[in-house]
Amino acid sequence: MNLSWVDWTIVGVAVVVLRFISLSSSRHMKGVADFLSANRLAGRYLLTIAGQMGGTGVISLVALFEMYSQVGLPPIWWGFMSIPVGIVILLSGWCYWRFRETRALTLAQFFEMRYNRRFRVFAGTVCWVSGIVNFGIFPAVAARFFIYFCGLPDTFQIPGIPLNIDMFAAIMALDLALALVFVTQGGQISVMITEFFQGMFCGFAFLTIAGYLLLQFPWATIVTALNTAPADASMLNPYKSSAAKDFNIWYFLIGICSAIYNSMSWQGSSGFQSSAKSPHEARMGGVIGGWRGLPLSVMVIMLSLVGFTVMTLPEFAHIKATVSGVLSGIGNDTIRKQMTVPVAIAHVLPIGIKGLLTTAMLFFSFTCHDTYMHSWGSIFVQDVYMPLRKKVLSPEDHIRYLRYSIIGVAVFSFLFSLLFRQSTKIFFFFAGTGTIWLGGAGAVIIGGLYWRRGTALGAYVALAIGVVFGLASLIIPQYWPDFFLDNQWLYLLAMLLAALSYVVISLLTCREPFNLERMLNRGAYARQDQTATVPESRNIILRLTGINKDFTRTDRIWALGLLTWNLVWFSTFFIVTAIHFTVGLSESFWASFWHFYLLLFFIIGVPATIWFSIGGVIDVKALFRTLDATVRDHTDDGRVTHHHDSAGPSTAPH
Repeated sequence: MNLSWVDWTIVGVAVVVLRFISLSSSRHMKGVADFLSANRLAGRYLLTIAGQMGGTGVISLVALFEMYSQVGLPPIWWGFMSIPVGIVILLSGWCYWRFRETRALTLAQFFEMRYNRRFRVFAGTVCWVSGIVNFGIFPAVAARFFIYFCGLPDTFQIPGIPLNIDMFAAIMALDLALALVFVTQGGQISVMITEFFQGMFCGFAFLTIAGYLLLQFPWATIVTALNTAPADASMLNPYKSSAAKDFNIWYFLIGICSAIYNSMSWQGSSGFQSSAKSPHEARMGGVIGGWRGLPLSVMVIMLSLVGFTVMTLPEFAHIKATVSGVLSGIGNDTIRKQMTVPVAIAHVLPIGIKGLLTTAMLFFSFTCHDTYMHSWGSIFVQDVYMPLRKKVLSPEDHIRYLRYSIIGVAVFSFLFSLLFRQSTKIFFFFAGTGTIWLGGAGAVIIGGLYWRRGTALGAYVALAIGVVFGLASLIIPQYWPDFFLDNQWLYLLAMLLAALSYVVISLLTCREPFNLERMLNRGAYARQDQTATVPESRNIILRLTGINKDFTRTDRIWALGLLTWNLVWFSTFFIVTAIHFTVGLSESFWASFWHFYLLLFFIIGVPATIWFSIGGVIDVKALFRTLDATVRDHTDDGRVTHHHDSAGPSTAPH
């Protein structure tokens, strides 16, 4: 057992407090729109903290451990390339602004508005299958982390019962059961509130853990370990990492293409996409969210580097021997590599810090699992079952079916995790399962929101191409592990072919341009309760950023601050690249650069964490106050009537 009674006390108290918060928030859930989208009343700080917790699971952190411990820091450098794209997408409201204007509760509801009901069912089915298979290994990765980090035995017995119980299955069952309790009681309201308070706790825990690692592990020692990498696979200098396998520059260039093409396609956190009280509030949540993740980034990077250092340098040989002994009991080579960092850090972190990390990871597990179960369970009911049902469900039956569906997702993920043998890195498993949906979804969404001539047939073909390439991504590695294209390249081919097919087939089959204004509730079709405005610009800077009259003075400061912050890093990328190819840069430069990067992120993360916590508490109070005063519209349940959501007519005739 790697944890002391102090560590377990921290974990136990945190879970009890969280359970109390969940019970307190569930009483505000009084309708289908509450269950699905918190009645679209969430503020920016609540969205940011809860959304980032829900979108980051134990599996994401283990995947990052796997990446950083294998290739070091160059992936961060290649990420700088995407900065201009990210800024424009975020501040211009690319896709998500128009989606929020449709008032759709799920993405496939928008598909029915834009295309037709049969396509909604088809798209909902593809999205749901892709999502639950992608989610299928989440409980397994989380359970393995807790087993190996905490040093738990493979089996255990309950007093009085002469039966050995498998620890792996028991932890998965307990983890999923606790997440189910949170999500089934109050739906998106409980999900957001519990994830906010978990996120607030984790923000301070991240700072504590990162601060300890920065103080206790000299940077020079970590650099010594990183310098043991081969000359052409540097873990410090990105321009000397050509031999690095998998996570090279091409991996990240494809990721940039995906960021544009699929900026809001993935539905693992679909409840958050429709929970904002306005499109502008959703956008501002994204704007300020950049500073929210700084402490987490520092903690994950430092844990990965410390784990690598312990397993590399001779002065830590006694720890390495213990860690290697634990890892030798893992028969699957892929799993053994994934668990290397968790086992290593478990033997170097002190009492108390291990309790904080265990609690934070447990919260990540809860938040991610309840978010994904809520999303995929809701998508099945809203976009597969409801469109096929002729009779309208009562609010009570509707919510009950949503709960049944969410429980079904949990059961599937438990069985899939129990039976599936993982043979690829986590990020490449994500790429394969995601391609089933993401390969064609981007073309269908962008075309549907921005192009009047997109047709249902073009959308069908685009999604079908994604399905084919996604299945190929899952099958090929099982039988041809040395295939010349990995899952990331297959994903790129799927996106290109799907987009081309959508455009060509739509041009050939379009008979009448679609009325986008009606679907977006604009102009003559504006709703009486519509408060959002269409982005307008007055100069080139505002046109690029999407800053308009909806932005208050404070909003503009934060938006321009984000723009400046990111442009500084992109300029750094550009200037350093130019110097490298002209004058050249030493390894010592890169060591100093990365040390400065981590320290800067840590320092800025301190006031950012305090600021977000205060803003989030204000948003939670405002949410509860508004929910208590709001009269529920029980027709606002995801139905579509004449290409509109059914929650009341617009001010113009259809």
